[in-house]
Amino acid sequence: MKVCIFFDGQNFYRSLLRYDESVRVDYDRLAVWITQKVGGDSAVFGGAYYYVGVSAGAPQQVEGFLKGLELRPGYFVKRDPRVRRTGRCPNCGGEYDYTTEKRVDTRLVADLIHYAANGAYDAAVLVSGDDDFVPAVDAVNALGKQVWVATWSAEELSSDLRVRCFGHIRLSEGIAAFRVERPRLPDRDRERGAPPRGPRPTLRAPVPAPADDTLDRALSELQRAEARLPHVSRGYFVMRWKSHALPPAGQEREALVQQLLDAGLIEELEITDGEGRQVVAIRSRVRDGNVRAPDGPQGNVALPG
Repeated sequence: MKVCIFFDGQNFYRSLLRYDESVRVDYDRLAVWITQKVGGDSAVFGGAYYYVGVSAGAPQQVEGFLKGLELRPGYFVKRDPRVRRTGRCPNCGGEYDYTTEKRVDTRLVADLIHYAANGAYDAAVLVSGDDDFVPAVDAVNALGKQVWVATWSAEELSSDLRVRCFGHIRLSEGIAAFRVERPRLPDRDRERGAPPRGPRPTLRAPVPAPADDTLDRALSELQRAEARLPHVSRGYFVMRWKSHALPPAGQEREALVQQLLDAGLIEELEITDGEGRQVVAIRSRVRDGNVRAPDGPQGNVALPG
């Protein structure tokens, strides 16, 4: 049996962060695990197609991730430009610009049916629970091919899509097979034989050039979130914090958060939330280079790097 995988990139990324923002995926092992889940040890991996919309001015980290993905054996990245739109804020009445994906789902549907008709696979795995794909699954079924659906949780799977698919794969069941642990910086230093690092000197945060206020606006948004919430988890700020001043939720906003970290304008903290889970939070730094006062009676521990 030959198995091909079709990723709705934005859906996959958002669902992963909602499930567990600390998970890092080895995509080679993910492809192997999905292939064997569908067809057993004798199944053949026929390729993985990753569909995503990208803005013209997307941060370098986004393109770096996509280029790294398509360099993996059997992975093909299908990019489409995001389209700029104008909206009006219902609260203040002001206009704002935003970008949205266009043609991404359509391209995935076209390829899913085209490859089925040409016999490129025996079984396809659709990594998305969106019921917009129901007509495409019906078309592939009519061609005599199997379609499986893969999601991080059952709650994200449309019931209409599920009943039309041959089977459902819960990605959470394979974390042990394809998860990559991201070591803390001291751990990486020990692996390289480097001596332990001392405390980081406090540095003055660099100020973005006046012509580009992207980091300033992002920092202001984080401070606005901090004023409203007990803590701001990185995953929440990237995927769920609503703001017209930030890039679209997902990979572009994640890259912007990383730029803020690299610039020294914010820091990461490991905290315990109200349900007892360890989460990675972010918080702003004061412009003179000092960090805000610790939260809670014992404070939070800053993650190095």
